[in-house]
Amino acid sequence: MAALHVRRRESADGRWVVLLHGAGMDGAMFDAQVEALPPGVGVLCPDLPGHGRSAVAGPFRYGAALADIEALLAPLAGADVTLVGQSLGGNLAQTLIARDPALARRAVLVDCTDNHGPLRRGDVLALRSTGPVLRSLPWGWTLAASARACGAEPATRAYVRQRLEAIGREAFAEVMDFWREALTPDPAYRLPVPVLAVLGERDRSGNIAAALRRLAERDPQVRLEVVAGAAHNANQDRPAQVSALIEEHLEKG
Repeated sequence: MAALHVRRRESADGRWVVLLHGAGMDGAMFDAQVEALPPGVGVLCPDLPGHGRSAVAGPFRYGAALADIEALLAPLAGADVTLVGQSLGGNLAQTLIARDPALARRAVLVDCTDNHGPLRRGDVLALRSTGPVLRSLPWGWTLAASARACGAEPATRAYVRQRLEAIGREAFAEVMDFWREALTPDPAYRLPVPVLAVLGERDRSGNIAAALRRLAERDPQVRLEVVAGAAHNANQDRPAQVSALIEEHLEKG
């Protein structure tokens, strides 16, 4: 197991929010949300293995990251926990509550695909090509394109570029292979807890926009909110709006 770097704020009212960041990013992407949460709410905001200040021996593995988060959550058993995940973090959150619905009372999925939704042939081909494409394209081009895809705002783009420069091409390509373990299509599956799905209006990453819309149509537990003007990192492009949506969702379930 990795030794996770975790930003922690103790809970004064029994509620906890666990914030799981996206691929290549770190817990700092949730700075605005941590600041905006009510002061009595506890916070756990880890850097995932191989990201930020969390070292990992060898390549990132989705299953190992899940085990690390489950260990982090174990002391909160029975507490009022909300899982918030952006992109990869949202996929991790979905897997966690599919494995054990008692881990959380509710979840917030920010700009991530549906773990159990259909994968069209084009989706699978695109996913399989992600690693080879990342390894073959000029890294400088990838940094610029990823920053534009993730952020509508200059500050978001600068953050994304800085984080991807820090993690490096090979580690990022390894992380992006997480889909092989995360995505398990199952048309009968329904999420066991109330879910707020947050979609940046300008998010064009993979099948995320279509998948979140289909998820909200298919599953009565899911409420979709589209954030105007935001790209893939909607919580950074529109921090006040997304923070308010999260705070409202804390009352669900």
